[in-house]
Amino acid sequence: MKKKLCLCLCLVMLLSALASCGNGEKETEAQTNADPAANSTDTETVAAETEAPRAEDSLTITDFGGRDYRMISTNQDNRQVDINATELTGSTLNDLVYNRNFHVMELYNVKMVAEDAEYPKINEMVKKDATSGDTSYDLYLTNYTANALATQGYLYDFYTMPHVNLQNPWWDQNEIADMTIRDKLYMAIGDISPTELLTSECILFNKALFDANGITYPYEDALNGTWTLDKLLAIADGKTTDLNGDGTIDVEDDMFSMTCWYDYGTAMFYGAGGDVSSFDSNGNVTLDIDVEKISNIYNKIFTIINGTKANYETVVANHDRSFRVFSEGRAFFCGITFQKIETFLREMEDDYGVLPNPKYDENQQNYSTCVSGAGSMVVVPKTCTDPEYVGSMLEAMAAVSYDMITPDLINTMASTKNVRYQESSEVVQMIIRNRNFDTARMHDINADKFVEELLPKASTDVASYFAKNEKSYEKRLDEINKAYQNLDE
Repeated sequence: MKKKLCLCLCLVMLLSALASCGNGEKETEAQTNADPAANSTDTETVAAETEAPRAEDSLTITDFGGRDYRMISTNQDNRQVDINATELTGSTLNDLVYNRNFHVMELYNVKMVAEDAEYPKINEMVKKDATSGDTSYDLYLTNYTANALATQGYLYDFYTMPHVNLQNPWWDQNEIADMTIRDKLYMAIGDISPTELLTSECILFNKALFDANGITYPYEDALNGTWTLDKLLAIADGKTTDLNGDGTIDVEDDMFSMTCWYDYGTAMFYGAGGDVSSFDSNGNVTLDIDVEKISNIYNKIFTIINGTKANYETVVANHDRSFRVFSEGRAFFCGITFQKIETFLREMEDDYGVLPNPKYDENQQNYSTCVSGAGSMVVVPKTCTDPEYVGSMLEAMAAVSYDMITPDLINTMASTKNVRYQESSEVVQMIIRNRNFDTARMHDINADKFVEELLPKASTDVASYFAKNEKSYEKRLDEINKAYQNLDE
């Protein structure tokens, strides 16, 4: 049965890869004319990956005698697919999760029972269960708003969860570093939640427009760590064009340097090494507002968005329009999440490539990926009565996801045409393994909101903005730190 499932999955993945990035006829031609050496390299890479040790090999397998493992996840943006896949449907993500669940159930002799609900309801359920001692669910997947449950003492500390090894790569190391306060971690994230990987922000470029204008694809810069805001600007500058000649730049008819939803301005800020918080020697969250540094980053973003007359959508009703402009071949760049690519670019005819969010300059050590909505956070109530069982299953689901889901997701996200898989795969991995979970942002301090508020006003007065709001930030941080201090008592 597993062999049949795997075969079915491979076919689904193949069809998805061909359908996700434009014209399938072009893809066939590109593959036919591909460099044999490149194909050989790809084959060797696949073979090496196949022979590598599995994450599953690190697990201690226990027979739980057919016991139920009860889970609930959010149904917003189809994120219940993280765990709630009861049959093969032909949908790539659903079938990956189904096979993951099936395998874990076989390994541990358990029965997975999953439900879904809205974020607010899940958070209320966690609070109610933790207060009453109810053990209806073993695992909850919610979002970053669960930080309120953490400060109120309703959640289980993952550092004390048996069998969960947070040092393993299937737990997001950046999230752990950013969300550990006073040596406690109440929300975990990683490969256990594939939709969380898909909420990673990236930037796409239109290959047809690059080809027509003689522009080299920026993959070499991306892979060399030299893809910066200045290089993005150098390409984008002068590209917004009045195609219909009516004397105005019209979002429905004209060409744009770049198109994006308003939250991508924040993604560019974090991509360029921007952070607004850090930690003191006691593990408390502190403000880290270097106005000069933040202003320098923001001014470059301002020039890219406002200076090149990019299509920067700020109206909720126009959310889909920001991506439609790119889909219609009328923008050189598009800021987007992986999750939205499948939703809004499914019918795009032009080929496109994927890049990380640009660095501030080449001195910046790593790329930094902003996460839209923070994906699905895993939480467990403090009143958990069997942490040995819950911890075993958490580690198993995360490790098996690392083996069985993430590689295929990377494959799908990297399967842009007219570029070797290995090349684009490396870029995608850079993106999803360098995500940023700025502590202040995850706790709704709102110090990161300055980009979203200043850009539509065409304002560059960063200093005044922070001077006006710094006291409210400090007050909120003080509340959070005191709450965590109380949890120590």
